[in-house]
Amino acid sequence: MKSHKEKIDKLITLERENNLLNHISTSLFNKGETIAEKNLSEYTIWMTNYWVGTFYPIFKINFNEKNEIKNIKTELSLIGKLWTIVLSGLILSFFVFALIIPMIQGFEYLDYTALIILGIYGLLAFGIYWVFKKIYLNETKYLLNDLKIAIGIETKDNIEKIENEKNEWTIKMILFRLFAYPFSIFIILFPIYTILTGGNIVPKVGGAIVLGTLYLITDIKTIIKKKTKANNS
Repeated sequence: MKSHKEKIDKLITLERENNLLNHISTSLFNKGETIAEKNLSEYTIWMTNYWVGTFYPIFKINFNEKNEIKNIKTELSLIGKLWTIVLSGLILSFFVFALIIPMIQGFEYLDYTALIILGIYGLLAFGIYWVFKKIYLNETKYLLNDLKIAIGIETKDNIEKIENEKNEWTIKMILFRLFAYPFSIFIILFPIYTILTGGNIVPKVGGAIVLGTLYLITDIKTIIKKKTKANNS
């Protein structure tokens, strides 16, 4: 019987070092590939698709002396971390130079309108972070489950059973949806409204539309699927 390491070897289509340059190459040219940096007792594996772009996970798999999996750790890819720093810096710079500094300079004329604008931008920034994080975590879960199924440490039926047993209506999930649904609808409709009224949008906004749509469809399908199975059981 093949070991876990041997099964993973069959899944790997490219071998690369886990460095920033290779992750840039992955995001540009190697979508759909299963890429790995191999060491004696640890493999670092990553794969990406068109949904998560550069914000894809890497899996660090440790093996025991029998080449069986000891543990799997996940983390954001190096290029994902780089873009997180860049985008965080840009957003912070915008808040500081476009909102906060002008408010401080005009403090004596400060009114509630400026505070409301600051609050709206803050909510938008937080909303983008929250929705993207949710999409990233879901994609990480799906990729990890696919990997576990492929190497035989989990079955599809068992994973589906675990997922179906999860409560989708906890307080945390309800609060998240109360925020995420309106926000996703906003990032879908606002660019469309801008185009229809003769405005221009940045091309990458199209990615936000796709992500917002993807989140809504995926979440609603999950809820319907669980409800259907519950009614049939």
